[in-house]
Amino acid sequence: MDGAVALCIHGDSLWHRLGLSALGIGWEERGGFARRTADASPVFLGAMTLTRETSAEQLDAAVSGLHGAVHVCDSFDVLDMERLGWRRAWTHPWMLREPGPVFAAHRDGLRVAAVRTAEEVQVFERTVFEAADGRPDSLPAGSVHPAPESLGVPGLTLFVAWLDGVPVGTSLAAVDERVVQVSAVAVLPRARRRGIGAALTAAAVAVAPDRPAVLDSTSFGHGVYLGLGFRDVGSNSIWRRDPR
Repeated sequence: MDGAVALCIHGDSLWHRLGLSALGIGWEERGGFARRTADASPVFLGAMTLTRETSAEQLDAAVSGLHGAVHVCDSFDVLDMERLGWRRAWTHPWMLREPGPVFAAHRDGLRVAAVRTAEEVQVFERTVFEAADGRPDSLPAGSVHPAPESLGVPGLTLFVAWLDGVPVGTSLAAVDERVVQVSAVAVLPRARRRGIGAALTAAAVAVAPDRPAVLDSTSFGHGVYLGLGFRDVGSNSIWRRDPR
């Protein structure tokens, strides 16, 4: 199963590299871990393990120069970071879908479209913030998905779901020659349980249906992803270091 987990790790690392590049921040893979090179929104990981052999001490040291709240990913869910002053934030399954066509049920009034303009990038960011935290301004504008820079990142596609002309959800696809990473699948509470999350996920997968699709699933979205052909292949733990 480690081969499937390795694909999931590669996909998550790819998304961080592409997403951070829009902000002008580096994401480097070195040895047994990947890390960002400068401070950024805590939405982005500070670092993640790339191998089972990477130690808690190595992961901790990888983010020693970052300030504020920092999250790191133990990609194999094997490390004890608590003894180094971290607290476990959550544990999620890695999921993988084999290459192939993907279909989601049609819903009247629903349109899922790729983001094409700077204004639509701003709509995307406000919608994903509101879906996650209940407020479209819960983080500074442009701190995660800057406009227009997010439009110019090769391999990165953002999607917005519009229900009767109103934005209600988001997803994104990060693609390279190996994988399509699905991320930022989020639906506003008032629009949930209507198949919108499935439609957004399918749109991201369809960017590169000839490649495996991977994602990191929340408990809320797990059933949606199973219904689209994803399967659990491992688990990861996210650890948080509060500002020092």
